[in-house]
Amino acid sequence: MNLNDFSYFAAVAQHGGFTAAARATGIDKARLSRCVASLEENLGVRLLNRSTRSISLTDAGQRFYHGCQAVLGSARAAMESIAELQKEPAGIVRIGCSVVLAQNYLAPILPHYLATHPKVTVVVEHGDRWINPLDSDLDLALTTMVEALPGSSLVAREIGRVRRILVTGRTSAGHVFAPDHPDILAHLPLIARIEDMHDGEVRWALTTDDGRDARVAAQPRLVTNDQNVQFEAAASGAGIALLPESVVASALDDGTLVHVLPEWSTPEYSLHLVYPLPRGILPSVRSFIDFLASHLWPIGRRSTHAHHAD
Repeated sequence: MNLNDFSYFAAVAQHGGFTAAARATGIDKARLSRCVASLEENLGVRLLNRSTRSISLTDAGQRFYHGCQAVLGSARAAMESIAELQKEPAGIVRIGCSVVLAQNYLAPILPHYLATHPKVTVVVEHGDRWINPLDSDLDLALTTMVEALPGSSLVAREIGRVRRILVTGRTSAGHVFAPDHPDILAHLPLIARIEDMHDGEVRWALTTDDGRDARVAAQPRLVTNDQNVQFEAAASGAGIALLPESVVASALDDGTLVHVLPEWSTPEYSLHLVYPLPRGILPSVRSFIDFLASHLWPIGRRSTHAHHAD
């Protein structure tokens, strides 16, 4: 049996006879008849009730017809997916994410995607809350809030794991804050983001690779929702900040920042792309998803052991 056998039988069943099926498909009536007879012989059952006036499906034929429809549908979907791959991505792709995620992860790599996909326009929409692609005109979202996914009609694809680390810079006098334990952080100037503030204190949960945990609760010297302000304040030696590892990597390399308490960091959390179930997804959206998955995954944790404070 081959796929044509399924197709020919389905045509006979759908059109109610060999003559009508031959007329609809352009396949010779005798060929259709031989195909069905061969199927019946191979299966060992009768698929059609034949009379001089009409043809109808037997119970086995009805069941086999439904199976043929499923097989043919899958085959068509497979062929369509290959055809989509051959189309050059074009059009508008809309992605939603927070300002921080856009700055940290999208901005550095978007120029490369745009250069290699000249017919695609990318629209980045910022929002501090979860944006559901199903309830907006977004094609996908970049988020760490997968617990907010409603139902099962969305795909959450993990594309990276990230953490925040403690960093600071040298003061104008050349001094560097260099605590030897997280407990000492409460007695040093800290630079906090608004999301980490609770009851007037910054709350940081830190951990090590060997399973130790620490909690920091202190009055910070600077609180802001702007990551660039945190970075610049830390680099100037104004205090210690807890920033995404990927954001501070180059500053650690060139000495602008030093790594404080290098054994300690926040627990890792996952970065996800969220988008509707992929059936029928446009080539432009598919190409962008694949690009982000391949370029964001390496951004995760990296070694920073050589950049700690002396």
